[in-house]
Amino acid sequence: MRATLILFAMSAAIGQDVSRVFHLHHIDGEKDQQEFAAMVRTISDIRQAFPDTAQKTLSVTGPAAQIATAEFLYTELDRQTVPDSVSQEYKVANNADDVVRLFFLPNTATIQAFQEVATTIRTIAEIRRVYTFNTPRTLAVRGTADQIAAAAFMVNELNQPASAKKADSRVYQMIDTGNHGETAVRVFYLPYTSTIQQFQEVATLTRTIAEIRRVFTYNATKAMVVRGTADQLALTDWMVHELAKPVDPSTLASQPYTMDDQSVVRVFYVKDAPTVAAFQQVATQIRTATQIRRVFTYNATKAMAVRGTAAQLAMVDQMLQDRARQVAAK
Repeated sequence: MRATLILFAMSAAIGQDVSRVFHLHHIDGEKDQQEFAAMVRTISDIRQAFPDTAQKTLSVTGPAAQIATAEFLYTELDRQTVPDSVSQEYKVANNADDVVRLFFLPNTATIQAFQEVATTIRTIAEIRRVYTFNTPRTLAVRGTADQIAAAAFMVNELNQPASAKKADSRVYQMIDTGNHGETAVRVFYLPYTSTIQQFQEVATLTRTIAEIRRVFTYNATKAMVVRGTADQLALTDWMVHELAKPVDPSTLASQPYTMDDQSVVRVFYVKDAPTVAAFQQVATQIRTATQIRRVFTYNATKAMAVRGTAAQLAMVDQMLQDRARQVAAK
């Protein structure tokens, strides 16, 4: 038998604890066995889970529902070859909206990339129990059916071969349990950012201008995962594609973009700034003179994204036109 089942009465009461010893046939090495034990503790809520790395066993004790969850993890992971996509959903006993699922991410080339995906999923879907098993690139997730479905959507987007042609995802809608309206999730790809620094600049600009709390980046494929309101994601879509445009020498600014709250967003191009330092100085002058809090820059194309009232943006436009005339007159 692959596992030895040992039942004994911890008390005479119904709901007695169960003990089981799992024999690990394919989870090798002390580090992997310790990681698997930690995963079982975290996902199954079992406090008593003790690995014996010399004997290659994991001894667990707890309520039957916890042991059943641990067995699901054991059955899925202690195999010669783990799957390359996703396990079936496992529904925890006595709770129809308590789901465990394993995601396998073979296309994450490094542990750092794998951990980036895990952090993104944990934060975007607000899942408390997400555990990583590094060697087989396995992500164990436990949450509501809505959270698990959102995790599956993100894994499907992010776990792509490096050679795959990537396009912005569709908008995925989560259930609004908190009544905040931040239910829309989308993955944007930014191949036009030639360095990680540029990629992170666009992510910071987007997060700040659109006032989105949850923006996470996956550097390996330059994927930016965003969760917010429909209005916030529409603005993000506009900004990401505005910044992707080749900058024509005659282009001084984008068309205005008006938000639901009547604030206006516009991207200005300060192409005549000779250096990045000079460009940043212009942005600081704009921010100070107009009292606009949301002024952020993308150095690669000397693009400055500004969000404020219509009057404030008119002031920015006038200041940059005056500056351009002064530069041309020199």
